[in-house]
Amino acid sequence: MNALLSTAPLLLRRRGALADILPVIAFAAATAITATVVGGAAAFVGRLPTESAASTTGEASLMPFLVICALIASVLLVPSAVGLGGSAARLSLARREKDLATMRLVGGTSGQVGSVAVLDVTAQALLGALLGLGAHVAVTPALTQLDFGITPFTLSDLLMPWWAYPLLVIALVLIAAGSATVSLAGVVLSPLGVARDSRVVRMSVLRLIVWAAIIVGFIIFMQVGGMVLGDAGGGMLAIAIMVLFVAAIVAGINIVGPFFVWITARALAKIAPTPSLMVGARRLAGDPRAGWRAVSGITFALVIAGFLTMMATMGEASNPEETMMFTAMNTGGLLTLGIAAVLAAVSTGVVQTARVIDQAPRLRAQHIAGAEVGQLHWARLAEITIPVGLSSIIATGTALLVLTTVLGGAPSDPMMAVQFLASVLGAYALVILAVLVGSPLVKRYAMRAA
Repeated sequence: MNALLSTAPLLLRRRGALADILPVIAFAAATAITATVVGGAAAFVGRLPTESAASTTGEASLMPFLVICALIASVLLVPSAVGLGGSAARLSLARREKDLATMRLVGGTSGQVGSVAVLDVTAQALLGALLGLGAHVAVTPALTQLDFGITPFTLSDLLMPWWAYPLLVIALVLIAAGSATVSLAGVVLSPLGVARDSRVVRMSVLRLIVWAAIIVGFIIFMQVGGMVLGDAGGGMLAIAIMVLFVAAIVAGINIVGPFFVWITARALAKIAPTPSLMVGARRLAGDPRAGWRAVSGITFALVIAGFLTMMATMGEASNPEETMMFTAMNTGGLLTLGIAAVLAAVSTGVVQTARVIDQAPRLRAQHIAGAEVGQLHWARLAEITIPVGLSSIIATGTALLVLTTVLGGAPSDPMMAVQFLASVLGAYALVILAVLVGSPLVKRYAMRAA
């Protein structure tokens, strides 16, 4: 055991500094976004009027509605941010399967190897969480300058209580450790199994059935939920259930997304007119979860952009309260979209760069077999473009479905289409940036001497 522990750092760090930095960046972004969103939601909750101070002012009368909006944004953002941390833990282990299998060869048991792997991921999560808290504290003063149409928030309003920060760090570290433990099912393969990559990918149609059931339930609830719960005491309950349904639909996109990627990639691999498209499609078919994970942040940002366009259907303010409400919703919506864009940028850049690192031996083998570096770039572009195209379709359909169901009809304002189109173009620009960032690595690994 002592020999195993003494050789573990050498084995787990031989992939280079970049492989260690990527998960730390993801953990830092997840922590910073979670702390900022939770702190902002708590600031709105803290403004709720008390029973003794009945809603005498415009701000007090609007605050319950604004709190609901803040909670909706939190429900949409926080799970995705936490999911980025879990993805970072899985990526950290995925890149080290051969290293961990080597530890098995030198005498380590499954339990010993698993403990070393989980401790390594936990250390990265802890470092990233601490850096994320620093980023959160650094950016919070700028958020106090945002105009929500109400009394400006102070720094103490937007910061969480001091005791919440260690709890947040502990929670994210535990999530990382849990994700790493679950992912060890693929790591503790025998050394021969890891070397051969002997895993068969299968996607169940149950993913699609579950997501469709959530959508049907949402539509039915929007039709009859108000009548069942009544207008008096059940109004807040109906809103809460609607928020949970919307959150479930958005979360379900990450369940059904890999299934669509798998089906599409398998079909394209059979009919691909070029070798690059065939190679990219086969890579996706071999690991659709990783392919979707690389664009899940973009999909989420596009869904948020679709929800944000609903504000274009609102008329002009006719009184100070409506002016205040429109200002708060516009600022809050743009802030939510901005945070979602940061989440998408980090997840896309980290995951795409990590995938290039994962594929280094394969890139080298393909180059030796005769593939030019340009063809490898085109294959990677196809591997990225297919999930992004699917994510655009799914995000557009989901946003349109929710808006149509909530509003009772399809929005007719042409500015909504223009705004959403701009968001889609921004998503594709983000993908192009991720491709450019990882392109030097493709050439480096393809031409690297064995």
